[in-house]
Amino acid sequence: MSGGALKIKLSKNMRPYIGRVVRNGRVQRAFAAQIGRPVGACMRSSATRPVTKRAKECSKQFAGSHLNI
Repeated sequence: MSGGALKIKLSKNMRPYIGRVVRNGRVQRAFAAQIGRPVGACMRSSATRPVTKRAKECSKQFAGSHLNI
């Protein structure tokens, strides 16, 4: 079973509750490998400021892509 954790979340009525979140599941690992690490490497290598502009440039190539699980 995938590793999980508990986190305080907000319901649709804005009431806090403790809910489970998946941190090391199949989808999370696929996102990290296919999108997260390449965008992170681009962010580290680029010297463009501000950070939001750099993030948009680095993530533009992955816009609309689907994960291969």
